[in-house]
Amino acid sequence: MERKINQLDEEFEPFCKWQRKEDRDILELHLQEFKKEHLKVQISNHGILKVSGERPLDSSRKSKFYKELQISSKYDASAIHAKFIHGWLYITMPKRKASIHDQIPKQESKAPIPNDNGIIPKEQIQKPSEINASTTTTSSEFPGRKFAASGLRLAKVAVTLAATAAVVAALAAYVVYMYKATMVEIDDYNS
Repeated sequence: MERKINQLDEEFEPFCKWQRKEDRDILELHLQEFKKEHLKVQISNHGILKVSGERPLDSSRKSKFYKELQISSKYDASAIHAKFIHGWLYITMPKRKASIHDQIPKQESKAPIPNDNGIIPKEQIQKPSEINASTTTTSSEFPGRKFAASGLRLAKVAVTLAATAAVVAALAAYVVYMYKATMVEIDDYNS
């Protein structure tokens, strides 16, 4: 969307500062001589915070500003709110709560490491009785995940192809059987 700019209007960059807190960050904009009704604060669906303001200077000129900020995913966009007090616009951005997964400390992984071919050496393979909660890892911690995933994909493709080939062979055998069953030798009718 294109903004119309009057050559006589005064555009400015407002003084901004951040207050960083453990559970939220606050963006403060100094907007002396502005009123609440002169300001607009919006958040787009794409996570962009848009702050703008426009106040009259005289009958033909206005004082304007426009500011855009990409909102980080660490903030809870649905809880962001703004307050205008004594010439200061305070935009409070609460941080997302840490999930339980983020709070669990990661233990040193003893995950098997595949060689260049994606094969795990026999010495690194654990017996089921040796596996416990402290030795299991997630797939994102597994260094050979790329090789393991591509091997798994190839195995699935091979199984699918084998199953398809078996069905086609069975269907072909059935068609041949049915064809032979419906064919009658002409000699049988002559007798």
